[in-house]
Amino acid sequence: MNKPIFYDADCLESFLFVDAGYVLEELFSKIVIPEQVYQEIMNESTPLIVKRNFENLKESFVEIREIYFPSQEYVTYKSIEKGFWSKTGKVCGSGESAARALAHLNNGIVASNNLSDVLEYIEDLDIGLITSSMILTEALKKEIISIDTANSLYVGMIRNGMDLPCNSFFEYYDELYDGDCKKFLNNISL
Repeated sequence: MNKPIFYDADCLESFLFVDAGYVLEELFSKIVIPEQVYQEIMNESTPLIVKRNFENLKESFVEIREIYFPSQEYVTYKSIEKGFWSKTGKVCGSGESAARALAHLNNGIVASNNLSDVLEYIEDLDIGLITSSMILTEALKKEIISIDTANSLYVGMIRNGMDLPCNSFFEYYDELYDGDCKKFLNNISL
C-alpha cells in the first residue's frame, strides 16, 4: 500500500491482545501511531499483555508520530478532538483525533474499529479506513494466516472486549468484507 496507515489504539490493541503483531509486521512495512495512541497503550491501566506485545514489535516497524504545536496537524487534531469538525459537535478521544488528523493531512488511512466515531470523518475528510476485520482478511488473502487462524484471532479479539461487527470471521468475510472495502477504501487495494 502506498498510503501511510495511522492506527487508533483500538485497532492496534485488538492484535496485541491476541499476540498477533506478527500479522501486521508481515502485511505492512510499517505502522504509524500518533504519540497520543502510544500514551494510551503505555498507560498504567492498559493490560500488561498489550504493553508487552507492543514492545515486542520490531522497533523499525513502529513509527511514533508527534504532533507539534502550532502546526497545521496540531490545529486539525485539536479541532477534531473538541468536536469542531463534527456536524453534531461530538467530542473525540485524543488518540483517535490524532490518527484522523494525521491521515487527513498526510493522504493516509485510519486504522480503527470505532466506526461510530470515525465514519463521519472519513467521508468529510476524504480519508480511507481499515478495520481489524479487514486486516485479517488481507492477511488471509496474502496467505499470512489460514482461515482457521483468522477466525481464532477474530474470536479472541471479541473475547478481549474488541467491538467487531460479527460473531465470527467466517460471517464477516461472507457478509461484510466486500462492502467494507467499497465503503471505506473506495476500492483501494491493501
